Amino acid sequence: MVKLGIDRINEFDGLLKGKRLGVISACSGLSSDYRYPIDILNEKYTVKAIFAPEHGPRGVLGPGEKVSGGTDKLTGLPVYSLFEDFFTSPDKEKTDNAYMPDKTALSGTDCMVYDMQDVGSRYYTYVSTLFYVMRACAAKGLPLVVLDRPDPIGGGVEGCVQDEQNLSFIGLTRVPIRHGMTVGELARLYNGEYRLGCDLTVIKMTGWDHGMYYDETGLPFVRPSPNLPTFESILAYNGTCMLAGTNVSEGRGTTQPFLLAGAEYIDPGVLSKTLNSITDGAKFSPAFFRPEFGKLAGKTLYGVRVHITDKRAFRPVYFGVTLIRTLQNLYPDDFEFTKPKTDGGRYHIDLSTGNSDLRDGILSAGQIIEKWDKDAKAFEIKRQKYLLYN
Repeated sequence: MVKLGIDRINEFDGLLKGKRLGVISACSGLSSDYRYPIDILNEKYTVKAIFAPEHGPRGVLGPGEKVSGGTDKLTGLPVYSLFEDFFTSPDKEKTDNAYMPDKTALSGTDCMVYDMQDVGSRYYTYVSTLFYVMRACAAKGLPLVVLDRPDPIGGGVEGCVQDEQNLSFIGLTRVPIRHGMTVGELARLYNGEYRLGCDLTVIKMTGWDHGMYYDETGLPFVRPSPNLPTFESILAYNGTCMLAGTNVSEGRGTTQPFLLAGAEYIDPGVLSKTLNSITDGAKFSPAFFRPEFGKLAGKTLYGVRVHITDKRAFRPVYFGVTLIRTLQNLYPDDFEFTKPKTDGGRYHIDLSTGNSDLRDGILSAGQIIEKWDKDAKAFEIKRQKYLLYN
């Protein structure tokens, strides 16, 4: 069975013992004995503060919901926010202070510890939080210890590297959409490519390699955030999350988020038949659903349910591209990309994918995939020196 970074802290006791720790964590992953990192570290060492990412320290807040400070109910420790309400106002220029650790709280620590389960996606905000924490640690001269965890969808790389004008908290660094790296490896890449100067230590896993998916690790599964309740939803997320920038529901507000796609104008029989004929590694059945909250809440929607049949053949990013182009072709008068909230603002689809290829409508799905593959292949070469596992 795979041993996580948190499972190996006794081997690295000298890094943490006797120090005042700040912990960047959430209920996104368990240890191999079914405990949360916050609680393990608080029992064993002197933890002074919890720094909470999107969804809060115990993972109960919704997507984009502002994280407020306070006190953690289980440990009694003070909580400091590392996440503002990005999605309510994505066009607003954010200062570093919106996502950087509180300076007063940092001055009461000797070392920072990061342990969160990522999902292998550039637009998952936990890795943006990692970048800002590293920069803050470098500025304060604080060491950072990253307790590593698997990339749950293996080491595959898909998608483009985003344009500079589309950098944001849902795409803060220039890596492909599916980066194929663990958080420890990403931390090494951030330090090297962005010259952060962070005093970084990564406590590696044992027994894991880039060919493994999470369901092959033997590790307990816990949802990394409220709308990723299953391993299958994580597999689909890199693709179906692109629908967040459209007038089609990605299944948020249902029991199967990111495995459903639907709108009032879709013919579920036609869409499922079309996707079944052009998609590898997945099958599609007609779906009828009504989101309880979020986009299109309370409306009966028609679309498809994604059934992943071969996780290694399924390429989620390129499925997302194919899905959107298929919807545009079938429903040219109904399908829309969500417009910016303000004049001159940026389209959500551009922020998430990294460029305007999908929105421009010039390139076919195949042409976009071919173009993005060049970025992916170049990144695979660049990342090589930062990898920690085979």
